[in-house]
Amino acid sequence: MKRILSVLLAVLIPSTSFAGLPFEATLQEMAEGADHILIGRIIGVDMINSRGEAVLDREAATGHGLDNTIRLLIAVDEVLVTNVATVPNVLPVPLASHLHYRLGQIADAHDGDTAARLVLLEGNDFVGVKPGVFMRPLSDKDEALRIHHAAHP
Repeated sequence: MKRILSVLLAVLIPSTSFAGLPFEATLQEMAEGADHILIGRIIGVDMINSRGEAVLDREAATGHGLDNTIRLLIAVDEVLVTNVATVPNVLPVPLASHLHYRLGQIADAHDGDTAARLVLLEGNDFVGVKPGVFMRPLSDKDEALRIHHAAHP
C-alpha cells in the first residue's frame, strides 16, 4: 500500500513544484555555451521591476508571480573571450527571477565579497548560460578556455 501511495503522489505532484530549485550547469555546459568568458568581481546588487525601474525596498522579493529581477553587478577585470566589440566595465547580470529571494538577502550575502571569479555569459544581454548560473572559481579558467576553444574553433 505504501508503494502505491508513493507512486500516486509522484504522479500527482506537478513538476512546477520543483520550480524553486536553482539550476546547475557543469563547466562543460557553461564553457560550450558561453559567448563571453571574463574575470570579474561582484561590486554590488540591485533589483529592477519588469519596467526596468529600480526597486530599493530590501524586503522586495523575486519568485513566481512577481515581476522583480535581482542582478549582481559584476566589475569586469579581464575579457578572455567575447563575440562583441566592447564589453561594458560593469555588467548587471540577472539571477533566476523565478527563485524566491529578497533583495536584502542577496545584498547581505555578497556584502564585502571581493573575490575575482570566472564569469561565463551568453548573448548580447550578458546572461547566464542557464538562469542565474554564470560564475566559477578562477581555478577553472584554463579548462574553461580549452573547452570553449574546442567547441568554437
